[in-house]
Amino acid sequence: MHALSKRNDKKIRAKEADYALQVKDNHKNLKAEIAAYFHKVRRDNPEKLAEQSDIDGEHGRIIERKYSLLPVSDWLDGIDAWTDIKSLVEVSRTHHQQDKESTETSYYISSLEGDLERLSQVIRNHWLIESHHWVLDVTFKEDESLIYAEDGAKNMALFKRMLLNIIKAHPSKDSIAGKRQRAAWDDKFRAEILFG
Repeated sequence: MHALSKRNDKKIRAKEADYALQVKDNHKNLKAEIAAYFHKVRRDNPEKLAEQSDIDGEHGRIIERKYSLLPVSDWLDGIDAWTDIKSLVEVSRTHHQQDKESTETSYYISSLEGDLERLSQVIRNHWLIESHHWVLDVTFKEDESLIYAEDGAKNMALFKRMLLNIIKAHPSKDSIAGKRQRAAWDDKFRAEILFG
């Protein structure tokens, strides 16, 4: 699954694969149209919505997700420009942590038809991958890397991913950044992370 930074839909369907693409702010008109369509259907024909929700949490934070699915309609202007588009998904995520609560809503377009269970799994798996990339960028400053020589960047990226997995596997409750910093200062802790 990819965000709509480029037109990936044709390439994906050419390989006979399905897509679920997040509609971001670089497609403001499409995003606004989809949001308005969900609002219209909720108001006028709520029986057309397929919905499901899930809840999970860790480290004192609870995340509640509500997924809503609609088939594509010609009510949406320009939607037929997307290859084999069949459905629209709205995901509302509510984060609860201590006394704070925040909600964000995302929209997706997909070539999958009417399978909300599968689409919700695809979307959740995408967020797991995104959070992995975020950790690499924040903890290892991957986006700031100046390694360009031949396979140097690929090798370093592989090394960082292996190191991230080793650090994650350590049972300490400290954050990844905290474990990394502690390993830099403490030879015994570093050996514990590397060799178990």
